This record gives sequence, structure tokens and C-alpha cells, in this order.
Amino acid sequence: MSIYNTVIKSGGGTQIIQIPSAATTTFSYDGTQKSLVLSGYDSSLMTARNISATAAGEYTAIFSLKDISSTCWSDNTTTDKTISWVINKRQSNLTLSKQSVTLNKDNLSDTVSIITYTGDGILTASSSDTDIVNVSLNNNVITISSVSNSVGSAIVTVSAIGTNYTDISVDIDVLAQFAGIYGASWDGTSTTAWTRTDAAANFSDPVPYVSGATSYSSPFDNIMPWSGMTVSERTGGTMVAIPKFWYKLTQTGNAIKVQIANESVDGFSVAPAHLRRGSATMDSDVVYIGRYHCASDYKSKTGTTPLVNITRSTARSGIHTLGNSIFQYDFAMRFTLWLLYIVEFADWNSQAKIGYGCGNDSNVDNMGYTDNMPYHTGTTKSNRTTYGLGTQYRNIEGLWDNVMDWMDGCYYDNNGLNIIMNPRSFSDSSNGISIGIPSSSSYPSAFTVKNVSGTFPTFIPSASDGSESTYSCDGWYAYTPIASYPCLYVGGYFYQSLDNGLFLVVSGTSSSSSRVISCRLMELT
Repeated sequence: MSIYNTVIKSGGGTQIIQIPSAATTTFSYDGTQKSLVLSGYDSSLMTARNISATAAGEYTAIFSLKDISSTCWSDNTTTDKTISWVINKRQSNLTLSKQSVTLNKDNLSDTVSIITYTGDGILTASSSDTDIVNVSLNNNVITISSVSNSVGSAIVTVSAIGTNYTDISVDIDVLAQFAGIYGASWDGTSTTAWTRTDAAANFSDPVPYVSGATSYSSPFDNIMPWSGMTVSERTGGTMVAIPKFWYKLTQTGNAIKVQIANESVDGFSVAPAHLRRGSATMDSDVVYIGRYHCASDYKSKTGTTPLVNITRSTARSGIHTLGNSIFQYDFAMRFTLWLLYIVEFADWNSQAKIGYGCGNDSNVDNMGYTDNMPYHTGTTKSNRTTYGLGTQYRNIEGLWDNVMDWMDGCYYDNNGLNIIMNPRSFSDSSNGISIGIPSSSSYPSAFTVKNVSGTFPTFIPSASDGSESTYSCDGWYAYTPIASYPCLYVGGYFYQSLDNGLFLVVSGTSSSSSRVISCRLMELT
């Protein structure tokens, strides 16, 4: 630039110099040098720094007058002038072979390939939860591996911090579907409380609903099989689904441990209600239990009183007329509910934990009293220690309310408690396999785990020194002579008593019928 063009005017011996400007101050990185195209710059009158660069970044060009004694800028100053300019980073690009991975027992680790990467940052891979998955990156291959078969989800993030290219980050969603094992153990002492174990060891206690509550939850609400216990309308009426699970019973002295797994695990058995029955060729992935006691047409439905004053055999045949896969619910189904409740609530005392229930202390009433409950478990009463119709567990109403239910698939004889696996062979006196004589005519204080071929792992009372506030705290009454009272019924009824809980078991004659005993159906798929 000539002095003629740079010098605006002169006078009094001082030359006034035009301040340099640049036509473009924004560039994009491409690996070549970028330079400001200046107007008003004359190297004979001024010096310039930082007017060229190659790397991405923010720059400040600085212009200084060479002779401030005889020149000044057009604003009558002699201090340095600056122009801010930038070379923007180039856009990075990262493409992966997939962005979701599922780990399970057949796929302990998986790989994801980097298909394309445009950028100058060093790629790294990290796991959002190193208790679930570990990750490594070598030669453009990301390896995602299970940590101790832990169950859960994690995010693997592949990222790079660029110098001349933009930072980039791509997520891989990882689901670890290994068997989650949740347990509870009872030490065999007089306490009703169990201790949580395995993956449930640090779980908080569930908070069931009480009338007016705005907060209620269970740490099992998002865990199968509990989370799958949903309500639907089926041939038998309003039913609650129970997804298949696996379980294990362990006994050490008087102590008992119950474990539930949501996938097959070595040493675990399929839940009793889901086992192959009769001519079935495989276990059931889901079974259904009546949400309500049976109504007069044997269906599970709201807004009517339960069917009462029937024998167990009458209820059995009446229920089965609803369909080939519909039966009176049995010991296998009740024991399945016991397992689910024990692991979730870790306490024998269902009335204290969920609600006293029972009823009006005088007679049966209509079903459907939990229909408006906003949560699957709890009581419609304002306090758990208030008696009256109102309890449900996992959408199943009245497991110890209003009336008891006949429990099929079992009977007493001189050999003790017999289990019938085939629902088409249910009987009051035959077709069963004995698992032993229960030692109880009162409140059980000890149990013995039974593993009898042809049945399923279960437990029965072996001592009866408890009370309504100790040990299992619900009565188990095996009257003598035991063979004269073969038919079992369970739960509670309208009479207000602290032994009318989930674990109450009573026996009656084959001709017994009562206004306090109804029935409940199940559907085996």
C-alpha cells in the first residue's frame, strides 16, 4: 500500500494514517494458511502481527505505528490497533456400526466398529456405569463387556476433543439383561422381619398406598416379574398377569432364604405356578390369577358379592366350565404369591406392611373396593392398622379381605400335605404327592424346606410356638385327625383378626361350605 493511499492528511509535521481493516474476519480450517486481506495497511509506516495462521482458533491482529513522533492514526491516537478474527474448527464426523448393544448370558461382550471418523482428536470410549459394563477401544473396535453379569443399563460414550476439528461424542445404549437375583432371608427367630439380600440388599422398604397419600412406591416397580403384574380382561373376567420367574429356597438350621431371578439360573426352579402342568409341553411364560374372588358366575368381577357357601369340589367344577385353561387357583399359585411378597416386603406380617384389611366384622360385602386405588398395593383406609375392606397386593384384591378362598391342587391325608401338579387331576383325596406332615395347629414358629420329586421346592411348618405378632404371625391350622380335614383354604375374611393375613392356612372337610369361604380362579397359558 502506498503512502499516498495510507496518509489521509498531514499538517504540523504529523502524518495521519488510516487504520487498517479487513474485508473478511471469519475462515474455516482446511489445513492451509489463512491471511487477512487488509485495507489501509502500509508496511513502511506500521508493523503487523498475527495476520496469518493455519490452525483453528481465535486470533487478534495487532498493528503498531513505526514512528509515533511523526504519525498518528485517523482517530488521533498512536496506540496499537487490533482486528479480531477466527479460523473455525472443521466439523468432525463419527459413524459407528451400531448404537445399541444388549448383553446377556449368551453374549457376555459385544463389539462396535468405527466405520468413519473425520477429526484430529484422539478417540476414547467410556462407560457411564463401570459396575455394569467395561469398555475398551483398540484399532477402531470398541469392546463392551459385562461386569460380573450385573443387570441394568449403561451408556458407552465414544468421543474426541478436537484441535482443528469440532469435539464429537456418540453414545451407545447398553442393556445388560442378565438374571437379576433378588432375595430375602429369615433368621428363624421370633422376628417377623426378613433381611434383604443379593441385588435387593440395599433396597428401601416399599411404601404401599394409604387413603389420601400422594407418595407411594416400591423399589421393585421396574423389576420383572413384579412390574409385569398388570390387569387385563380375559375369559375369566378381570385378571392379573404374573410373568414367569425362577426361585431358590435355602435352609440353614431354622433360617430360610428365598431368592427370585428374572432369568434362568443354575440351581433355581421355575416358579410353581408356571411349571408344565398335565399335557403342557413347556412352562408358561405368564399365568393369570383372578383380581377378585369369584362372583356367582365364577368369574372375577367387580361390583358384586363373592360366591360363598360352596364346597371346594363345587367351586372346582364350576370354575373349569369357563374354559379348558381356567382352573380353581391352587397351592402352586398361592406359594408363587408368597415368594413374590416375601422378597418384595421382607416381612411375614402382610397386614402390618400393607393393611389390616379383613372387613366389616359381620358379613361379606361387594368386591371392587380397591378399583379407585391409584397404586397397585396398599389399603383404602387412612391407616394401615384400621380394619375394613381395602387391601390389595400387586392389583390382586382381597387376599386376606372379605372372604377366604379355597386352595386347590392339594389335600391332607395321613401322609400329610399332598401336592397335585396336574390341574385336570385336582381332587380332595387322590392324585397327589406327599411332601410331609405340617407341624401346626396354631402359629408356625419354624418351617422345613421340602424338595420332593414330582412337585416343587416349598416349605411347611415344623413347629408351632408363634403368635399373631411373632414368627410368621398368621395361623396354619392342620386339624386332627388330619385326614378328616383334607381341603385347604387361605387368606382372611370379614372377621377382624391379626391372624387373617397372606400366610393364613386352614383346613376343612370335603363337605365344608361356609359364608366365609369363596374361591378364586387362575388361567394357565
